[in-house]
Amino acid sequence: MSQTRKQKILGEVKRKRRQRTLTTLAIVTVLIAVMVAAMFLQPRSTNLVPLPDYLSHCVYGSVYHSHPNLTITINGANFPFPPAPGTVDNGCLQPIHTHDATGVLHIETDQNRDYSLGDWFLLWGHWANNPTTAIFNSTQIFDHKAPVGGTHSLTMTVNGSPDNKFDKHVFPHNAAPSSSLCVTQPCVPDNIVITYT
Repeated sequence: MSQTRKQKILGEVKRKRRQRTLTTLAIVTVLIAVMVAAMFLQPRSTNLVPLPDYLSHCVYGSVYHSHPNLTITINGANFPFPPAPGTVDNGCLQPIHTHDATGVLHIETDQNRDYSLGDWFLLWGHWANNPTTAIFNSTQIFDHKAPVGGTHSLTMTVNGSPDNKFDKHVFPHNAAPSSSLCVTQPCVPDNIVITYT
């Protein structure tokens, strides 16, 4: 083979290698640009009801159990509970949650702390990703307002007696609506009824 022909073949091989390298580099650059664009253009899934740290974690283990019962009546009709607020996306349970739509709240916590009715509404609003669902105080439940001197009223009873703590009501440890839900004796009754008319 002549020297000139060898040089032509080597030159052609080098040119094809450069061309493949440039093509590969262009493809990699385009793929990286597409992935970066997808990350920035992907909608962010931010929850409209942020939770404090003591409510936003999965519970592993238990310091105590409590099972207060909550009934909500709005304009004469029982308000339905969704089946499982207080359950994180991956299925783990938060400190206050439900197992069904009965109104029995399950406080199963790995922290030795008290929880309030306001904490429950906050978790419910977070679960629903709806700030209105998180509202409960002495003048409003959800989007139902009962301002002082208005035509609507909002009342709360605990174990049949009027209670004006509303969202500040602290769930007692070892509460249970029945002895079957009592973890240790003695059971503490905590039957909460919220009525909006």
